[in-house]
Amino acid sequence: MSPCCNIHSLAECSDEALSLSTASGHYPIALNKNFATDAAKPSYAPHSRILPVHIRISLQSTETELKASRVPAAVSVTVRGHSGASGSVAKVDRVLKLNAVDLTINAVKGVDSWDHDGKILELHWTKGFDGEKVVDIDYVIEKPIAGLYFHVADEAVPDRALHVITDHETERARYWLPCVDVPLVRTTLEFVITHSTHHTAVANGAHISTTPNADNAAISTTIYKLANHTCPSYLICWAVGDFVTVDDGDVDGMKLQYLCSRDNEFVTPENLLKTFGKTGAMVRWMQNKLGFKFPWEKYYQIVSPKIEGGAMENISLVTYKDIFLTNDNLSKDGWETIVDNVNVHEMAHTYFGDLITMRHFEHVWLKESWATYMGYLWSEDHSSHEDARYEIFTEMEGYMQEAASYVRPIVCRTYNSSWDMFDSHTYPGGSFRLHMLRWIVGSDTFWAGVKNYIKKYAGTFVETEDFKRELELESGLNLTKFFDQWIYGRGHVKLKADYEFIADRKLVQITLEQTQFNKDLEIPLVFDVTVEVDVIDVDGKVHTAEVVFNDATGPKVVAFISLGAAKPDAVEIDPRGKVLHSLEFNPGEAILEGTAKRGRDIMSRIRAYRQLIKNGGVSSMKKVAAALPDEPFYGVRCAVYSSLSNSELQSAVDVIANSLLTERDPKALRVLVNSASAKDAGIREGLLSVLSTKADLLSPRSRRFLYTNLGRQKHAEDASLLIAAWNDPASRDLHFHTYQGILAGLGLHRSEAAFDHLHSILFGAERRAMPEPCHVVAVDAYASAAVWLENALHRKEAAERLAHLVRADGSHRVQKAAIRALAKFGDEKKPHLRVCAAVAATAFAEQDTEQLVAFVKGLSGGGAGDAAGLKKTVDELDTKLKKVEQTLLLMEAKKESGLFVKSD
Repeated sequence: MSPCCNIHSLAECSDEALSLSTASGHYPIALNKNFATDAAKPSYAPHSRILPVHIRISLQSTETELKASRVPAAVSVTVRGHSGASGSVAKVDRVLKLNAVDLTINAVKGVDSWDHDGKILELHWTKGFDGEKVVDIDYVIEKPIAGLYFHVADEAVPDRALHVITDHETERARYWLPCVDVPLVRTTLEFVITHSTHHTAVANGAHISTTPNADNAAISTTIYKLANHTCPSYLICWAVGDFVTVDDGDVDGMKLQYLCSRDNEFVTPENLLKTFGKTGAMVRWMQNKLGFKFPWEKYYQIVSPKIEGGAMENISLVTYKDIFLTNDNLSKDGWETIVDNVNVHEMAHTYFGDLITMRHFEHVWLKESWATYMGYLWSEDHSSHEDARYEIFTEMEGYMQEAASYVRPIVCRTYNSSWDMFDSHTYPGGSFRLHMLRWIVGSDTFWAGVKNYIKKYAGTFVETEDFKRELELESGLNLTKFFDQWIYGRGHVKLKADYEFIADRKLVQITLEQTQFNKDLEIPLVFDVTVEVDVIDVDGKVHTAEVVFNDATGPKVVAFISLGAAKPDAVEIDPRGKVLHSLEFNPGEAILEGTAKRGRDIMSRIRAYRQLIKNGGVSSMKKVAAALPDEPFYGVRCAVYSSLSNSELQSAVDVIANSLLTERDPKALRVLVNSASAKDAGIREGLLSVLSTKADLLSPRSRRFLYTNLGRQKHAEDASLLIAAWNDPASRDLHFHTYQGILAGLGLHRSEAAFDHLHSILFGAERRAMPEPCHVVAVDAYASAAVWLENALHRKEAAERLAHLVRADGSHRVQKAAIRALAKFGDEKKPHLRVCAAVAATAFAEQDTEQLVAFVKGLSGGGAGDAAGLKKTVDELDTKLKKVEQTLLLMEAKKESGLFVKSD
């Protein structure tokens, strides 16, 4: 999975997520502070004495049913008993519990008795049995709160293309399908889908037939079967509705097809091919990389605005949130590269997740870390060295950002929700650990072990020790300590480096010290690692030393590097990116400048610029301003722009303002305009200059960030500029990024004119014309503007309107956004906390409910003066949920606008 909250936790998806995430590890809770609550308990895979082995799913999903958000259904579940001795009366041998939340169960056949409490359908036999039995369940799915999503036009959103689609991870199949909703249980599948003939029906497995009804040609029945492979509940998928469909040939007989709900004029076959056209090449590359042929009869990719998590690797039917649909305009700023990465990520799950499934959620890294790493490997094989290095560096940054809040073992059993395990520890944190393993055992040996692992465990479930064992068998190395430190343990290497040039001996002395030790959190004094150090002299010659850490050396090691007659110019620590680490290193302005300007490694150049900015003196900032325009790689400039935006110095603001006038790379320009968030006359002038002179370089995302930051300037003339842009038909783009930026800018403008316009858009006749992706941003912007209204009555009225959205809006995303928006208010929110609590407790999937409720409870202590503090809290919580997207390629877009990126 690429959760939007998580590879891609996505800049554009962050507006839709109310982050209330907490989590935990399998050690005592105190060791995993800020990850789990005291209520979290260890989670274990269930017993499997009675095991479902096949599910036949019959669904009545004609246009009439879809419009009513209701599907009559029947499942036949073949179960296999493993009582050992037939006739056992032990409960484990005669009772099977199926998750079945809020389903109307009409009848159950094939059991001696059954009971349904609204959440669990409990099947009873009087005695245990060996062999197979078939249980038939007749039921109705009606307006489920999760798992199955209906996209139905209504008065507020009349242009929705009618369809229904599933999205399950981690435990959401239970809201429409009676099943054992954990990864351990894998079944074969058969779908019998009755639907309107003008609609398309797709599901896991091979397409067997689509047959019009003999009595009514307007109704057809489509059958899919997954007969040769088994599937856990979270990977089950089907969809019915109005889709644009494109066939794209096959790979070794495996059919490729791309689908997207027909919601607007941008959904075209050309854009579908633009989005997924590299799929065939990716499949061939991956088969060669992993030495195993794709196992499915087809590989379909389907796009829908209803997908909750970003993207999902369902067996042979991968789902994508509509934000991933791309076109030439979006591709200007590198969005196509991100989409390709997500494509590879989901495709990698064919092996890591679909073919080989984790036994339980503590081992989720075996799928998500692997899928993240495969995305990097695609870049390594198909992009420049700098692009690949930049990607894995931003992955490491994503993990470090989260690790500043909490550290947990990669493998852990204790968490509040299985969803909490899908964080940056799992995605980029685990991915970099795989990268380290590849360096340790050697690339050829690593891939030989991985191929053995896939071949041996295909079609079954695994635990972490299974993967470790295959690498050990192939390499002959004992990897126990690595796994103890890096997988079952906490933390990562934190390096402090000191530099000295001993001129009379022509020696550079580098002292490296590991500083991560924390006895209470059981973070070790020393990680066993080897850190390379390159010193580049003024003649351009590179001098390399290896600094070895282990129990014998202790946490501090000194290295001496002889330069001959030359003087040092630059110092690079871990320049080839072999060790997961943070670095504290300030060797002085001269070495920092040399490294920033002439360092070979982009990570080292970025770190040098950051330290100069952190130093903050006049001389340091002059060196940044002078060197930055000549930096050849856009990613370094992006990282520097982001660092400058976090500085409080006017000199940093001036560098950004000047860069707005000179930057010409569309990818760097996107990050630059997002970084131009300071309220400053030079920034405003630069933003307006970009808008008027570089229109051809601006992608829709760039325009979004530009208009948002223009609103932050709070200039009297800009309200009318923003409103005019909203009314300009040219602002309409794929995913409506420009509109969303305008809305955010109006929310930040703090003027009556801006608030009035937002009010008319959100609560007046204009809402019907507002594109649905804008609704969440409009809610947030409305609240941002309302809390600054001078009239207390008007503030109260605004809070009342938002509370109505919490209670009555048909979109979960809007409801969450309205809860988040109310948090920005002071006393005005208090009368509405009960409705927030009620909705939080009942309207969402169980994996979200506990955290939503806790968040609302946390709002009850606020007073009139707490708005700023509450907004800070909400922004911090938002950052946590967007773990995944954040993870990989979008770390550079992380400004307060909320437009930053975890990644299913």
